[in-house]
Amino acid sequence: MELAVNYSTAIADLVDRGLATVDRYKCPAWPDLIEELTDDRSGVPHPLYIHFPLRVGMGTGIPINTEIGEAPDWAQFEELRAKTGTPWFSAHMGAQPEDHPELVDRPWNDQVRVITEALIRDIEPLVERFGAEHVVGENIFEYYGMHLRASVMPDVLCTVVETTGCGLLLDLSHARIAARDLGMDPREYVDALPVSHLREMHVTGVQTFSDIWVNRLRDAGIDLDYIERIRGQWIDHLPMTDDDWAFLDWALGRIRDGAWREPEIVAFEYGGVGPEFEALTVPEVLAEQVPRLYRMVHRIV
Repeated sequence: MELAVNYSTAIADLVDRGLATVDRYKCPAWPDLIEELTDDRSGVPHPLYIHFPLRVGMGTGIPINTEIGEAPDWAQFEELRAKTGTPWFSAHMGAQPEDHPELVDRPWNDQVRVITEALIRDIEPLVERFGAEHVVGENIFEYYGMHLRASVMPDVLCTVVETTGCGLLLDLSHARIAARDLGMDPREYVDALPVSHLREMHVTGVQTFSDIWVNRLRDAGIDLDYIERIRGQWIDHLPMTDDDWAFLDWALGRIRDGAWREPEIVAFEYGGVGPEFEALTVPEVLAEQVPRLYRMVHRIV
C-alpha cells in the first residue's frame, strides 16, 4: 500500500523540509496544476495521481464531470491520466434527486431497482472504454439530501461493482456517515460493501462542522449558503480525531487479516487546493498526522 495525501502547498513544504513523507500526491484534474507539478523545475516530488470529478447514477450512460455539470472531455482526461500515470478513473456512485424526480417522494427501498440499473448503465461505458481494471466507483453518503438513499445501500453497491467488474474506492468517512444515516453499525456497514474489489481507500477526519471551521470558510469568502448548509453537520475532510484513528486502525486490520482486498493506495483527503480546502488546511495538523498515517500504512512501529 502507498500513502497519498491531497496536494497542497502546505504538505509539499513539509515534505520538502523532511517533516513528512508521502508516496504520492492526490490532485484534482486541473490541467494548469498538473502542468505546474509535472514541470521538472517545480521541485515537487513525484509521483502524483488524479482524482477525477466524475459522477454516475443519472442512468443516461454518460458520466458527468461534476465541476462543469456536463459530459467529460475524454481526450483531456486521458491526456492527464497518461501524463501522471494515474492508475484508474474514479467516479462517485451517487444518484441525485434531480436525476430521478419520479423517485423523490417514494420510499427509499422503492428506489433500489432504478438506482442500481442507473449506476450500472453509467459505469459500463467507462469499463468498456478503459477496462474494468482502470475504473473505480466511490461510495458516497446522502449529504443532507444531495443523494438518493438507495445510492448508499450496500446491496446496491455490491450489485453494481460485481456486475460491471469495476473496483471499489472505499471512502471510510463517507461510509461512517452513511451508516449513521441508516442507523447501522459502521463496521457492519463497511464489511457489507464490495470490499473484495477494493483498489483505493480514502481517509479523513469526521467532525461536527463547528464555528472554528465556519469562521475559517467565512474569512476565506466561501459562499455563505454553502457554509450554512454544513454548519453543525457531521462532515468529512477535517483533521483526524481519536475515533477516526480507531476506525482506521480497524480497517487496516481487516485488510491485513485478508477480510478485504488490499488497496494499492490509501489517500488522506485533508488539505488541498482551491479556496475551501485551502481555508481548512492547518499545516500543523498535517505535520502531526501525515507521519502517523505513513507509519500505520507502512506498518512502521
